[in-house]
Amino acid sequence: MDKKSARLTILIDAPTKEKLEALSATVDLTVSQILRKLIKNHLNTLETPRDMPIKETLQGPLHTIN
Repeated sequence: MDKKSARLTILIDAPTKEKLEALSATVDLTVSQILRKLIKNHLNTLETPRDMPIKETLQGPLHTIN
């Protein structure tokens, strides 16, 4: 493993693993490649202003549940 990489071990349920493996076969990527892309994409979306905490982005009262 190169110096820019780090190993991450996660636990997922069996149905999720099966879905990832099916997707992997369909798109001709490894499960690791898919997960790396998903993590990068998710982190990139969190860096946009629309993903700031709700109290900082909403103008006006918060919605209440009746």
